[in-house]
Amino acid sequence: MAGNVSDLREALAGGADVNAASTASMTALGVAALYGHTTIVSALLTAGANVAADQGGTTALMLAAGAGHTSVLDVLIAGGADVNAKDKDGATALMVAASANRVDAARALLARGARVNETGPDGASALVAAAYGGHVGVVQVLIANGADVNLRDGSRRTPLLAAALGGDTGVARALLDGKADLNAEDAGGLTALTYAAANGHAPLVQLLQKAGLSKGADQALAYAVRGCFTDTAKMLIAAGARPNARVDGAPPVMLAAAANCRDVVTMLIDRGADVNLADEDGNTALMEAAAQGFTEVVQLLLDRGANLEAANKNKQTAWLIAAMRDQREVIEIFRRAREPRP
Repeated sequence: MAGNVSDLREALAGGADVNAASTASMTALGVAALYGHTTIVSALLTAGANVAADQGGTTALMLAAGAGHTSVLDVLIAGGADVNAKDKDGATALMVAASANRVDAARALLARGARVNETGPDGASALVAAAYGGHVGVVQVLIANGADVNLRDGSRRTPLLAAALGGDTGVARALLDGKADLNAEDAGGLTALTYAAANGHAPLVQLLQKAGLSKGADQALAYAVRGCFTDTAKMLIAAGARPNARVDGAPPVMLAAAANCRDVVTMLIDRGADVNLADEDGNTALMEAAAQGFTEVVQLLLDRGANLEAANKNKQTAWLIAAMRDQREVIEIFRRAREPRP
């Protein structure tokens, strides 16, 4: 750990067990690899250290990869380390380097035979790991070395979907330049546009739209309004998402009201959303806001024409729903709304 070569050699000469493990299940080789002590690593291998020894579920090579110690990687691989070995979670050293944004380590591993499209138990590759993390440098290195930009994981996510979730426009641009499938969907039918919108990544939404992705725009809008991402929702509507399109039976204004997103509710109505549009059960935005006690949204909806007398399929009005939930402030708002105006 301290990198003291002379003391190490003295200990080995005195009969120290080169493969003894610590209470953390790491050998001296693993510790030296983690701290980047190349000379120590070389001395330990010369003394018979097991290059494949378990280091608490990983290997010395993976520890060096995650820390970015490229010179240590060289020594370990020359000493017989399997560059494509997997840890207890099924990750290779390349995946570890990609996750940790270690560009030089990734490049070194690839130069020494790391399989660029190797996958873990979940089907994810090093490229997916780098895309999730927003590591554009690693992404570029992997693509240049033959990474499959459309390889899917167990949930059918591609690296572009991973990038959309992470929100990094640089990674998304690199993947698109590498011919990533713009219209790819995951196992649930969600596109990169929905992933980006659901997390409020407006710049990435704009990038995807400019690239030509419109598939799933209504669904993306539904996710954006649920998250109270006003700018993202505006962008989607401007590009063609419909403010009155029901997704899973519910219109956007109702989703926004249920999430207490006052600004989004205002924006939707300003852009043509029907304040009284109901879901499949007849529930309206006003009913949702009343049920949750969102007084500001309730008042806004009333001011913008919400029908206080509308009833759902269970013949419940917003007033009755508020009463059932003991939402007294909402009931007072409704009482005032019903008072005759002078």
